[in-house]
Amino acid sequence: MKKVLGLALMAMALSACNSTASNSSSQANTGVAPANVISVKQALAAADDSYVTVEGTILNKVGDETYLFKDATGQIRVEIDDEVWAGQHVGSEGNQVRLSGEIDKDRNKTELDVKKLTVIKP
Repeated sequence: MKKVLGLALMAMALSACNSTASNSSSQANTGVAPANVISVKQALAAADDSYVTVEGTILNKVGDETYLFKDATGQIRVEIDDEVWAGQHVGSEGNQVRLSGEIDKDRNKTELDVKKLTVIKP
């Protein structure tokens, strides 16, 4: 009887370990990176497809869903799809926003493909 009880307890412990491992791996694959804010200068130097977060201001619209963004270290073009705005309004120039997304490097340009926009100071 003690052997059966011991095996049952071991099976439950292994089951709990597997459950914890699968939960942590599913959280790691959500596509959401921590909000470690870097500068535009650092974002411009980041590798293609890097997930970054920057804070600064949107200067103006320069194309369809494309904007010019700046912080104290420089400027970068950002692509913000309509659904990313999620009803948020940045308002006038100078309002602070946090942008998180993937760096997209082509031969002659680097852009930030924004996945999340947060107005931090309207």
